[in-house]
Amino acid sequence: MLQYNEWKRGGKWDWTESIVGFFFVLVCASMLIAWPIRFIIQCRKKWDKKKLIKESEAYHFCKSKLRLKDLPFEPSTGDLIFIENGYNVRINEMIQRNLNYIQECCDKAEFFKNHFVYLPNLFHELSGANASFDYYAPYEKEHILSIDHNLSNGTLLDYMFSPENRKNIQPCFARYIDHYEGCSWFECISFDPEEGIDEKNLFRALCTCFDYFPISNGPMYQSLKEEADDTEGNYEKTIQEIMREIEARVVQLRKRGISQWAIKQLVEPKPTLSQLVITRDYRFFLPDYNNMEIKMEPLIKAVYLLFLRYPEGLMFKDLPSYREELTEIYLRLKPNGMTERVQKSIEDVTNPMQNSINEKCARIRGSFLLKFDEHLARFYYIDGLRAQPKKIALPRELVVWKK
Repeated sequence: MLQYNEWKRGGKWDWTESIVGFFFVLVCASMLIAWPIRFIIQCRKKWDKKKLIKESEAYHFCKSKLRLKDLPFEPSTGDLIFIENGYNVRINEMIQRNLNYIQECCDKAEFFKNHFVYLPNLFHELSGANASFDYYAPYEKEHILSIDHNLSNGTLLDYMFSPENRKNIQPCFARYIDHYEGCSWFECISFDPEEGIDEKNLFRALCTCFDYFPISNGPMYQSLKEEADDTEGNYEKTIQEIMREIEARVVQLRKRGISQWAIKQLVEPKPTLSQLVITRDYRFFLPDYNNMEIKMEPLIKAVYLLFLRYPEGLMFKDLPSYREELTEIYLRLKPNGMTERVQKSIEDVTNPMQNSINEKCARIRGSFLLKFDEHLARFYYIDGLRAQPKKIALPRELVVWKK
């Protein structure tokens, strides 16, 4: 009031106090509006929960936990997998009719966004994931996908240590929680719907009930399965450092989880190797992997060509004896490229006391791992045991020199 009277007498208005007061009123008004809205939302959630619990009685939902050890893959957080012991025809037909709707319900869940995995349909689903599939199987895949490779809904139960527990597993949606105590933990909700129920309501309730039903009790089924010199040391260290860089670049292709494991079941038992074609201008192509080209810098490519000449491999400590040969190979790649700097680099890479050869081998390894998975790439890059010759494992009959 004093400020107002002073202003009326011609004094100056205190704008600082006015702004503070304005924001104070604004905050109070916001709180008055927010509290009723929050109350309405909470009431709606309670009503939804009561409705869901009532619906679940008709669907015979039952909570449980599942603990798995030594899984052949690392589950992804939010994987929601249908698991059963045996094959319930009625439930499987219901799932098959509603696959897309189930995933829609998972996407709309309030707290937990899940990815629904129906194992019998997994290979069909992965056949459209070109980037991921091609990374593991860069060769022609039509003949692979034409064969029936379906997984069963009980595949994960094959790892049970105590077979007698398997009969207790009812058809359920199992959601991966976390990995701790050396095990992968799932929270499960089993169901046995009555005849004539609304299928969409059933799956909507199943996908959203993880929001409302924290699994704090209930049975727990445990699925348990029994369980040289400084140059060489630098080689291992450099490989690890550079492969961390490579891993960061291929992480989008090498996604962990059940999808990766499923692809590996299909392509790893019998890896298909491609020819390595070296053109007249020393470009590297893999014709059986969709004519993929492997690119390397000139000096790295020269090192690769040197090791390619020796199927039995080379010891790093013997590299000074191959300096002239490496220089000759480099001049074929870059006839006018020999400079003092390049000469120094060649001396370094053939000096076993330097780290240059370790870096070059790591870069070669990365060039292949950027294109396809380790189970194939290991045949193409330079590798070897500690204190043993380093070599390229690719059978030389698969190496084609174009003239």
